[in-house]
Amino acid sequence: MRLRRDRSPAAGTRTRSRRSTDRVRAAGPRDLDRLAALASLLFAQHAGAGARFALAPGREGELRELLAGFARDPQRALLVAEAEDGNLLGFALASLLRRAGPFVESARGEIDWLFVREDARRRGAGRRLAAAALVWLGEQGAGRVEVHVDRDNAGGRAFWNAQGFAPAMDVLERSL
Repeated sequence: MRLRRDRSPAAGTRTRSRRSTDRVRAAGPRDLDRLAALASLLFAQHAGAGARFALAPGREGELRELLAGFARDPQRALLVAEAEDGNLLGFALASLLRRAGPFVESARGEIDWLFVREDARRRGAGRRLAAAALVWLGEQGAGRVEVHVDRDNAGGRAFWNAQGFAPAMDVLERSL
């Protein structure tokens, strides 16, 4: 799936299933305000796992510009799941990370963020966003893809396991 940087309403692909007629496409400038609102919901949800995941107070307005930069970055794919009526159901951010030096692996992918509105869950939008991100990362040359999921996020772990992901490494941290 080649994601066109053309942000016209015709950009992207429509995915049909028994329950949904939403599509996944590359995000564009007209999506930024709605994307910032969705991202705020994501970070509010993540803040429950610790303050380090929350948006800094008074800096919420910067989220739109951060997302605009991601949308312009050729090493990232900012994707949206859009309902037939034009409402955004969710979004994903995928990044290609290149590695310099004498290593076998020169590029890997990360799905940094994936979020679907609470009222739109369990209808396939998350799966379609993940699939589109994986296709894009493969087209960019990533040989593998990582996602980071909080160890206490059972729903997130189950979702990513169902997409074919498996535990590979533990991240240890220490506060200073």
